[in-house]
Amino acid sequence: MNSTSHRILIKFGGNSLGGPGDLERFAGEVAELITHGYQPILVHGGGPEISKEMEARGMQVRKVAGLRVTDETALAVAEEVLCRINASTVAALHDKGIEAVGVSAAKAGVVCRRKPPAIAIESGVEVRIDLGWVGDVTGVTGSWIEDMLSAGAVPVIYPIGADADGKRYNVNADTMAAFVAQAAGAEIMVLLTDVPGVLRGGESSSDVVHELTFKGIDELIAKGVITGGMIPKVEACRDAIRHRVPVVHMLNGRDPGSMVRKLIGLECIGTTVIQG
Repeated sequence: MNSTSHRILIKFGGNSLGGPGDLERFAGEVAELITHGYQPILVHGGGPEISKEMEARGMQVRKVAGLRVTDETALAVAEEVLCRINASTVAALHDKGIEAVGVSAAKAGVVCRRKPPAIAIESGVEVRIDLGWVGDVTGVTGSWIEDMLSAGAVPVIYPIGADADGKRYNVNADTMAAFVAQAAGAEIMVLLTDVPGVLRGGESSSDVVHELTFKGIDELIAKGVITGGMIPKVEACRDAIRHRVPVVHMLNGRDPGSMVRKLIGLECIGTTVIQG
């Protein structure tokens, strides 16, 4: 990495880039960031697309206490769908003149272990949750990411990790992003969502919290302002900072030019999470 480049981890998923032309627009933004001295590492998920594909095949999307259960068949579908998203992303980047290489998290060196069973409350009753082939990330090994960046390529990583024995797991892309950001030495992490950021009045509000501390996250969760799928996203921001990523921005991926406007234009958009 040369002295003028800034490594940036960008995490996106189907909810943030699911509309017509979104991926092509996103690739154009990545290209513009590169011209301004940024060196991107991309991590993506695909939860909505996986659920849609399973339903199309007549497969039941099993959840316990709101958490997806992944058996062998579901894992195979997840891997197939994520590979497809990955290939589409790489193709869109190539169309913008960007050298990009797409791989699974396992090939990128992300090491997992099977997520241990947990106890949760469902309908007022304690239930034991075994999510099946779902992994917790324990670290990133090897030099693949560094090799790609040193060669001037953009790594594009999808969240199928593996344990030391090579067993594959579906892992949470938001959580995985923090580990990859640390391994890559990212100075900034951008988490693209389908909302403008954390909203002070909850989902029905348009009042964005532009700066949020760890204490603020806890308070908004306790008040019921941050709920549902936004909780793992703010926790991913917190995880990234704990993994020594200095700055984490949560931006609306459906808002054209949001990354360029925030990072280059310095607009006051989205939510920036800081320690405190």
